[in-house]
Amino acid sequence: MIKILIGLLVLSVMVFIHEVGHFIVAKLCGVVVQSFSIGWGPVLLKKKIGDTEYRLSLIPIGGYCGMKGENAFRVAVEEKLDHIPSEDGGLYNASPLKRMLIAFAGPFANYLSAVLCFAIISSLGSTYYTPSNKIVPVHLYEKEIETSAKLAGLESGDVILEIEGKKINSFRDIMQAVIASADTPLAFTIERKGNVFKKTITPLLNKKTGAGVIGVYPYVPLKVETIALDSTLHKAGILKGDIITKINGKNVAHTIALQRELQAIAETEKNEMLLEVIRDGKAINATVNIAKTDDGFIDFPITFENIKVVESGTNFWKSIVAGFLQTHKTIKLTFRGFAMLFKGIELKNAVSGPLRITHMIGDVAQEGFKVSAEEGWKGILYFISIISISLFIMNLLPIPVLDGGLILLSLIEAVMRRNIPPIVTYRVQFIGFAFIACLFVCAFVADVFFFIG
Repeated sequence: MIKILIGLLVLSVMVFIHEVGHFIVAKLCGVVVQSFSIGWGPVLLKKKIGDTEYRLSLIPIGGYCGMKGENAFRVAVEEKLDHIPSEDGGLYNASPLKRMLIAFAGPFANYLSAVLCFAIISSLGSTYYTPSNKIVPVHLYEKEIETSAKLAGLESGDVILEIEGKKINSFRDIMQAVIASADTPLAFTIERKGNVFKKTITPLLNKKTGAGVIGVYPYVPLKVETIALDSTLHKAGILKGDIITKINGKNVAHTIALQRELQAIAETEKNEMLLEVIRDGKAINATVNIAKTDDGFIDFPITFENIKVVESGTNFWKSIVAGFLQTHKTIKLTFRGFAMLFKGIELKNAVSGPLRITHMIGDVAQEGFKVSAEEGWKGILYFISIISISLFIMNLLPIPVLDGGLILLSLIEAVMRRNIPPIVTYRVQFIGFAFIACLFVCAFVADVFFFIG
């Protein structure tokens, strides 16, 4: 329940910011704002100040900014007029340029909120743990899968030094470079047993997620970082700093090999397993009683040592610059994501509606606050940035009933130097409404499948 409430609150704030943009510029352009509401539906509280009635409504998702005369074209259609009636302070009494500015102001407010959130994140800095830039190819364990790593001849223990000339320091860096580059050839610099060479590798498109993948796991050495007290492993004498080298006499060098051996043991009736660990340069054997989880896997409550990355917070101006740069980078990635829709990715995974977005925001916040208050807020700010950019782009699409549609119609009027006939505006609006309704249905169905899954 808490997750849902957090998600609704964050989603409401983003839509509210959008409407504030319309409100401010409408006032500056001399258009009367008759109503400004926080939330939708039945009005709970209201107070009129000047020409504007400020409202608090029942449904806490976003809000709306009601401008004088914005539906005047409907009156013109009903009365079969050849022009849209204008009145002092009305939207259609404003020049096409002013209407474009008013329409653009909402998405632009979302753009600025994304910049601000990314700037705050940059100023806070971050500390995170990630595997190194050493890899294990997937095809060594999933032999039937064709991957980019297999085609390129990558081997277990290869170290990725650079991708497209950019230095790679961790597995996270590899993923960030690859995810956004499906079907795009990338220049890799690789180290293998002391030898450095270059390979061109083209990430394949994962049609379930829309992400680029090359088919590699992180190579995480088996040096124990933490171990659950009172677990069978702890009782067998395994300690922090031990390096696991064998299970039942079989060599294991990294977590993927370990997982496969544990999976194989889980399918047997054995009650014990023999671990060999290196401690202070000496090999030590430990007999461990096998305990299983409710889903049948072996309980192995150990975490292994990863790289700790500390990124210092930036000063005010650097934070602002970082906010703009990250926003523009995300916009670019979003457009690339739109292009992936035409490459056969699964629509139910590509489209998210308000239900799933609310759930995801709550998840991000909950997981972040488990670590610390700062991480929780950073997670929320990051999600606000992503959704704000989506709102910025989606609302600027030249689709009637969206802000981009009003901008397009106003631009046509400005170029033609005459009003568009009301019946044309009405029909175009109807087509736009039908399109948005179809998109909403698709998003709702995708959300249903997501929650069923």
